[in-house]
Amino acid sequence: MTMTYERHIPLAGATNFRDLGGYRAADGRTVRWRRVFRSDALHDLTADDFAVLRDLGVGDVFDLRTAHELDTWGIGVLTEHGLRHHHVPFNPSRGAQPGQVVTVPAFDDFEAFTQLYLDMLEEAGPSLGRVFTHLAESPEQGAVFHCTGGRDRTGMTAAFLLGVLGVPRETIAEDYALTGQYLVIPEVRRARMQEMYGSRPSLISEGPVVTPSEVITMTLAALDERYGSPEGYLESVGVTAEHREALQHALLGE
Repeated sequence: MTMTYERHIPLAGATNFRDLGGYRAADGRTVRWRRVFRSDALHDLTADDFAVLRDLGVGDVFDLRTAHELDTWGIGVLTEHGLRHHHVPFNPSRGAQPGQVVTVPAFDDFEAFTQLYLDMLEEAGPSLGRVFTHLAESPEQGAVFHCTGGRDRTGMTAAFLLGVLGVPRETIAEDYALTGQYLVIPEVRRARMQEMYGSRPSLISEGPVVTPSEVITMTLAALDERYGSPEGYLESVGVTAEHREALQHALLGE
């Protein structure tokens, strides 16, 4: 019997929870379903949401937010429902202090946003290393990584992971852009983000969030220039060829 899987998982407490399975790699293999998920923040999940995560086999949560974001919103009741929470801040110094406003460029300024992503990657090595090592070493245990909105830090993590697995860049860009289809930031969270990130409408406006695929495409192209490839960047932060091969073995199927 053929199983049917859904990419977007509707949850009451998170609007941007998605399965990264089903994407086809260049060698013809396919990313396994129900192994790796990406999401916006999970602190508002309901009891019904946790039941869905159990059915999906999710056991580990990798939280890419800063310590300040973690203090602001917390993790809800993740651990009470048996999930293992791993705090792996993607860019720990950015917005780390209470009252520190993080400057976010307008999202139609692709070059400025690409530079923001490159700046964030200067600190992201330990976070990516921990997430990727876990995924390679625990292939049967489902895991989700998330930030606040599931767009920037989560989007870059997903782009690197899919790239390691051999998924074409056009597909990576399409996955990145899906956040614009699903992410709606709750009003109470939007008010706090207004304080933290200033008044840029691309991040905190009502309705779906803008996520043009050009931003991730330009970021990956910039990594080509700086490091030879995104894999060259990963090498520079300790994610070796052996790690990447282990990820492919763990997460790709026929």
